[in-house]
Amino acid sequence: MIYSLLNDISWVVNIRTPYLTPIFEFFTWLGYRDFLFMFIPFIYWCYDRKVFGKLLVIVFFSAIINSFLKDIFQDPRPDFALNIDPWLQTETSFGFPSGHTQIAVVIWLYIALNVKNLFVKSLSIIFLFGVPLSRVYLGVHDIGDILGGLVVGLVTLYIADLIYKNIERKNVKFNTFTKYLSLVVIFLLFYLTWPTAHGNEAAIAIGGLMIGFFIGKDIDYKQFKFARTSNVFAHYTSCFLALVLFLLFNEFLNLAFEKVNLLIKLETALSSLILGFFISFLSLYLLSKIKLQLSK
Repeated sequence: MIYSLLNDISWVVNIRTPYLTPIFEFFTWLGYRDFLFMFIPFIYWCYDRKVFGKLLVIVFFSAIINSFLKDIFQDPRPDFALNIDPWLQTETSFGFPSGHTQIAVVIWLYIALNVKNLFVKSLSIIFLFGVPLSRVYLGVHDIGDILGGLVVGLVTLYIADLIYKNIERKNVKFNTFTKYLSLVVIFLLFYLTWPTAHGNEAAIAIGGLMIGFFIGKDIDYKQFKFARTSNVFAHYTSCFLALVLFLLFNEFLNLAFEKVNLLIKLETALSSLILGFFISFLSLYLLSKIKLQLSK
């Protein structure tokens, strides 16, 4: 009975309607790379970088944890005949725990807990529930997958909160060397212990992003101390401009690496490191040159 409840979602076809499907397709898009690739850097540039810098790091770690767990459990998704997700057209990825649900908990619960604006809180809560429900409605995850993603997301947020509180209270101290050594060791352990042959590329990509992000953040903090302009219009213009530059820069990197014959893992590491560095430093540096960011 319990197994059937957690794994059988054949009933979902009976609740689908032409009106609900586009709504749940929108919710599910909020968990895909195309949205996250734009949203995560954007909120880092646009709002309190101390608060949303933490979220960015938590999202990176959550992504690698989810990929690692999926390859450990190798739990198949529901019957592919139930799938109406327009972005998931293959049966190659595993189901448990649901990555969309895990990321939704990490992002939207974090935002709901850390912003004061009532509208943003309310919208975050809607997204927090809408994204997991969309995965069942679209037939790509069962209830067990959703519960797994929920638990892992909550545990990730809780542990991250403990770590950050201890760092802020100076119970845990990291100098520059120990910080980067810790990051290298963590991602190296993920890489070496990855349960499948090719999945460890996620450790390379996310490790590169994280290290690049922290390098740029340290340069900013020690040398520039970039700050938002007091002009609200100019500030939001800078955020959208940074996003456009980020997308163009990503395309440039893709084209550049196509011209260079590098090992795929080295290319992944370098491109990810450069993108992380762009988010935390290069974008702000370029904006400061046209007076859309302030520096000391």
